[in-house]
Amino acid sequence: MTVTRIQAFAHPLAKEWWQLYEAAFPASERRAAEHHAAALGDAAFHCLHLADENGFVGILSYWRLGCVTYVEHLAISPERRGQGLGHQALQLVPEPFILEIEPVTDTQTARRLAFYESCGLVRLPQPHVQPAYQAGLPDVPLWLLSRPALGAVAVAHFEEMFLTVPMRYRWSGKQ
Repeated sequence: MTVTRIQAFAHPLAKEWWQLYEAAFPASERRAAEHHAAALGDAAFHCLHLADENGFVGILSYWRLGCVTYVEHLAISPERRGQGLGHQALQLVPEPFILEIEPVTDTQTARRLAFYESCGLVRLPQPHVQPAYQAGLPDVPLWLLSRPALGAVAVAHFEEMFLTVPMRYRWSGKQ
């Protein structure tokens, strides 16, 4: 897999990255363009364009937050799903890492949980709420998963860093 880090919207692969980002995530779980552009300048943020010999595979973004990595977004291009590419993408993430998913309420969210469990992630018991990325939208209650399983101290560290690093690049204007 070819991995290209995007650090500015002017990057030639940024448009393709952004199109999948907008298609794959609801507005409450994605940044407005101006906030994403600001986040691209943060050394802790890794915005990755994924490709292989057959072309565009998907997107992966994560934050290095001290002792833990926060996987913010992972999406595989719809026509490339079911080929093990999501598993391969997660192998790129430094461990230990943590990510969020919507609680299981239907077959789609159940499939998403099963996918992450098949990648070795475990659901954590701590409650978690993601502040909305854009103005006027509600906060989002989500489940936390990690690989390997993280204890309460590591999760508390993540929650503190989550609110002070990635969440500063959202509609609140704190940058």
